[in-house]
Amino acid sequence: MSYEEVSCHSPIVGGHFCHCRGRGGERGGQTHFHRSVSHINPFFEATSHGAEDEAKSLGVEVLIKGPDRSDVQQQIEIVENLIAMKVSGFGIGPTDSKALTPLIDRAMEQGIKVVTFDTDAPDSKRLGYIGTDNVKAGEHMGNALGAALEGKGKVLVSQGISSQLNLVQRLEGVEKALRENFPNVEIVDVQSGQGDPNVTLSNIENMISAHPDFDALIGMDSYAGPAMVTAWKAKGLTKIAITFDDLPEIINGVRDGQIYSAIVQRQYAWGVNVINQLNMACDGKPIPANSDTGTLEITKANVDQYYPK
Repeated sequence: MSYEEVSCHSPIVGGHFCHCRGRGGERGGQTHFHRSVSHINPFFEATSHGAEDEAKSLGVEVLIKGPDRSDVQQQIEIVENLIAMKVSGFGIGPTDSKALTPLIDRAMEQGIKVVTFDTDAPDSKRLGYIGTDNVKAGEHMGNALGAALEGKGKVLVSQGISSQLNLVQRLEGVEKALRENFPNVEIVDVQSGQGDPNVTLSNIENMISAHPDFDALIGMDSYAGPAMVTAWKAKGLTKIAITFDDLPEIINGVRDGQIYSAIVQRQYAWGVNVINQLNMACDGKPIPANSDTGTLEITKANVDQYYPK
């Protein structure tokens, strides 16, 4: 999938699994996943590649859709359309888990297989979740932060969409790690950019101005890192900045020293697993309730190992 513009969050991977033939043998016909290019956050580029590669290995076509902005209503409309199309299954990363749960349940009640990825909808009837255990990921960040601050300091937080469960869970994980292991590290301000890169940058600049004695800034979503790099360059800052994800601006920021470290995920595996697990479910095979793909900390010391120039 190509990404011509940056504007939204998780794509929806929808597919028609009926009458298919994969590597596992004849099932009478061929599966069709209809692929559609959308304007999706480039963080999910690897997820789309994984889905496309797995679909190709199964001999099927894939449809990948996403709203053109961070808008719950658009995501709801896309899911309603998939239900109306009577697809056999889809994967979704809900922008608002509570708002999407009734639709996921409706799809499941109509026999449509649903898995979530990146962001879960744990109270829904979805078959399984694929992605990061976001509380553990937050703990990973919190422990990295506490160690970098040597156990003491004031921290600013750039949050993403305030209703997005994975981001809420990450912050909970950070707070848990600090509370248990670094009680002298204090979060003094949290501001939500609501999935808008311009708002995210403005929030970071405002927090820096309001708390000139801060010691570190952490970011919960993929928009925080590029904004950190911009702010650090503009203000000549050398304070600790830790963020999630591996957009090129973030990885270059790690190399250049603006970003102390990045907690990165395994997005390619999400796409592979979405297609594979939906395919298994449509064959009547059980799939895991949770597939934790884990996180890595990327620092200046190991960045070239994981992201060669």
